[in-house]
Amino acid sequence: MAKTANSISVGHWLRQHPQLARIDLELSLCYTLECSRAHLLSHADSILSLGQLKQLQDWTDQLHAGIPFAYLYGKQEFWGLELAVDASVLVPRPDTETLVEQTLACLPDRTYAAANGMRPRLLDLGTGSGAIALALAAERKDIEIHACDISAPSLALARTNSETLGLPIHFHHSDWFNNINGCFDVIVANPPYIDPADPHLIALHAEPNHALVAQEHGLADLRKICCHAAEYLHSSGWLLLEHGHDQGPAVRSLLAENGFSPAQSCKDLGGNERVSWGQKGADGAELIHG
Repeated sequence: MAKTANSISVGHWLRQHPQLARIDLELSLCYTLECSRAHLLSHADSILSLGQLKQLQDWTDQLHAGIPFAYLYGKQEFWGLELAVDASVLVPRPDTETLVEQTLACLPDRTYAAANGMRPRLLDLGTGSGAIALALAAERKDIEIHACDISAPSLALARTNSETLGLPIHFHHSDWFNNINGCFDVIVANPPYIDPADPHLIALHAEPNHALVAQEHGLADLRKICCHAAEYLHSSGWLLLEHGHDQGPAVRSLLAENGFSPAQSCKDLGGNERVSWGQKGADGAELIHG
């Protein structure tokens, strides 16, 4: 017997949408029913109300249209932090946590810094929602963190996240280094790096194009950052960059050409080279790291 609109269970509703990501469907149910995923999965026979079905239908229509679930809910978790997100910023992705991990490894150890009267300064270029800067601030409250973005709406959202989380960041409205003063111990960036001709872009149509796409086969902004970063770094400072899965060799070359050595890369959770970095004027000597 066919199920009527008012006798659709959680489990049946999940099976109705096989073409959508299971995690998006489960989260849609969790937020609609105001329950945990554990509760959801243990109560698959629960019947959905007409109001709940209407809300879920609206969300699945948008998911089918390629709208990220994070935009529907207005929040996204990154590094254990719940961040507000909207269509003015990229949805923070787990692969970017690789950049946070490597940046933490390049920062001077907090004990060493305190013993030497240091307060390391860090700059996050193109901060978007503030995900990278805020993750670093959560881990290292002893460092001074600056973040910039060319987008005023993005900066407003990042400030909101900073205030909500109680993690102070110095924000700057700047096109890369154009409105940045002073020098830093570490510069990090997750710039646009997708080739305009990349066929995968169609799946990202709901996210801001200016934060995704770069000319020169995706290397234009990475090149610009590499060319100017040394001017804003202290001696032996570090530059760390997220990039595309096949751009590691090109980014290492850009780092080396601009005096950063040794240029190295590490892989993300999917086994792809995702982050490359180097030290300004390094001659084999290294800072003491945590």
